[in-house]
Amino acid sequence: MKYIVIILSIFAMAIGADTKISGTTYFDYTSGDEKSEFNFKRQYISFSGKASENINYKIVFDVGTTNEGTVLVVTGDGPEEISEDTRLVAFLKKAQIDYKTSFANISMGVIGTNTYGVQEKNWGYRFIEKSSMDLYGFSSTADIGIGFSRSLTDDLNMSLQMVNGEGYKSPQTDKYHKISFNATYGEAKLHKNDGYNAGFVYSTEDSDDDPTNVISLFGGFATKGLRLGIENDTETTGDLNKSITSISANYGIKDNMDVFMRYDMYDPNTDDDEDGSSYMITGVVFNCGNGLSMAPNMRTKSYEDANTDSETEYKLNIQYKF
Repeated sequence: MKYIVIILSIFAMAIGADTKISGTTYFDYTSGDEKSEFNFKRQYISFSGKASENINYKIVFDVGTTNEGTVLVVTGDGPEEISEDTRLVAFLKKAQIDYKTSFANISMGVIGTNTYGVQEKNWGYRFIEKSSMDLYGFSSTADIGIGFSRSLTDDLNMSLQMVNGEGYKSPQTDKYHKISFNATYGEAKLHKNDGYNAGFVYSTEDSDDDPTNVISLFGGFATKGLRLGIENDTETTGDLNKSITSISANYGIKDNMDVFMRYDMYDPNTDDDEDGSSYMITGVVFNCGNGLSMAPNMRTKSYEDANTDSETEYKLNIQYKF
């Protein structure tokens, strides 16, 4: 971890004084029927700046756990294969260059995807839980490729991207790419500003077998401390259809205290009547100042299958921004 900070610090000095360094930390405490633990979730370290009047850059390192594969560790008893999820791993999440032209804004490199950024801001609490498309694996948050975005009016923004499709944690494994289109009307940052939005996302990725197509319809509204969000997402690969419906609500009781709820309905196969689940989160967010937020909350997951018991756990999520 310290080597990443040293490298980025040298990079910042090389670029110049206009470089901004920031970071975000997620960690939590979980209490449930089968576990009670403190857990480090994420550490983002960001460098951003302006190289010229038309060129901006952003570099983000993501430090967290991953469940991708296993690693071989030599212990006192000899070699042992363990899950990679037990270690903290650093990933380059973004290495994005934004080039402003009269035609469109062009993003290239390891870029943030355009599939669920607005929906995540409608929800507003990434440190408590991922947005639904991210949580259920419909899309990665960043990928390697190129994107174009343009505001057709003050309220209507459209973007088009072509990326590898594997996400920023995995290399390209085939000859196919993912193409995604986003059209959003209204205020895109409801977690900060009042207003409303509505939007449509379509992505497609070919393969040697059947293509994977994702469609998302979403909307949000915010005024006088109240914020509402809703989205419906579908993913189709051949005959397999998956669906998500997610609803969230937030209300600011005081300047430093909000109450919230979110309810997800997920179906991994719409042709199967007993494989769906629902997931509800309710809680309170305390904004403690100086970048610190704390959110005690309760989560319940229920299943359509009558033979599977529901699960309830209690969490304290903590976020620190600097």
